[in-house]
Amino acid sequence: MSDVDTAYRRSLTGLATLLLANALVGPAGLDVLAYPLPESLLNQLRGLEIVTVVLVVPTLLLAAALTGRGRPEGSLVAVGPCGYAAYMFAQYVVGPSRTVNSGAALLHLLVFSVSVVLTVWSWSRARGTHWPVPGPTTLRRWAVLMLALAAFVVVRYIPLFVGAASGSRVPAEYAAAPAFYWSIVLLDLGLVVPATLAAAWAALRGTRDALPSTHAVVGWFALVPPSVAAMAVVMLARDDPNASVPTVLLLLAVCSVTTTIAARMFRDLLREPRAEGATEVLDRSGDRRWIRRGPIDPAWVPRREDLRPHHSGSPTLPRSTPDS
Repeated sequence: MSDVDTAYRRSLTGLATLLLANALVGPAGLDVLAYPLPESLLNQLRGLEIVTVVLVVPTLLLAAALTGRGRPEGSLVAVGPCGYAAYMFAQYVVGPSRTVNSGAALLHLLVFSVSVVLTVWSWSRARGTHWPVPGPTTLRRWAVLMLALAAFVVVRYIPLFVGAASGSRVPAEYAAAPAFYWSIVLLDLGLVVPATLAAAWAALRGTRDALPSTHAVVGWFALVPPSVAAMAVVMLARDDPNASVPTVLLLLAVCSVTTTIAARMFRDLLREPRAEGATEVLDRSGDRRWIRRGPIDPAWVPRREDLRPHHSGSPTLPRSTPDS
């Protein structure tokens, strides 16, 4: 494993440690950090931090372990939890609308900064890997999935679109901390939806980014809907006046779907067969092709079936990528 891979793996482990430390001192743990928030939002933070400990941290450690074993999938697995942390801690920094300087805000700013750097780093590493090219049927399924996820996020904001015409108030649980609400709106409609639509476009076009972009988006959706569902469950369990049983049931159904889809997609990716030595053999069903990892042996001669045509029809030799 190279020095860069080692640094990357340790960085993922460091982010997992930061997330655990924040959960330990937060409202779901020792409750020693001051959050100037109403009780409804504190209940939401409690649910969020439970998911962070149960799902997000283990996913980061899985990504670190895969990287340590020289598996390029580690970077793609890491995009989801790193993006999740950046998404959530942007709200932690901006949402409380603090009027005094706070050590908690500095901690959350540190976690946010590390998360953003690791999200970009993970995506760069994932995008630089030569992934198998799925068949047209798979690409269409992925595109439909991306469009459905983007539509789900947009539909949640129909009350905002309708209320903008009449000047209605923000949801009751955010009335005392509107910055929290608007930070979520900004992230969802300004970043999440465009990124999801970009992944849908990559899948429809069958570009080299189709696999990493769709898996990155699905990896993020595997974590955020469960956190939102956990918020609703905690609110209900603590008799929050803004809790709703139908909301809990809907969110549990959504997160079960998104998490199941993500688990299956990443399972299939991680189960791609590997050949002995430096040559990595990938399933060639549909439009998939062989990819050669590591330096090419000058004595190696490709077989006829190893050649795959470009769209132009010219044959392509397996590619070479640097050693892990």
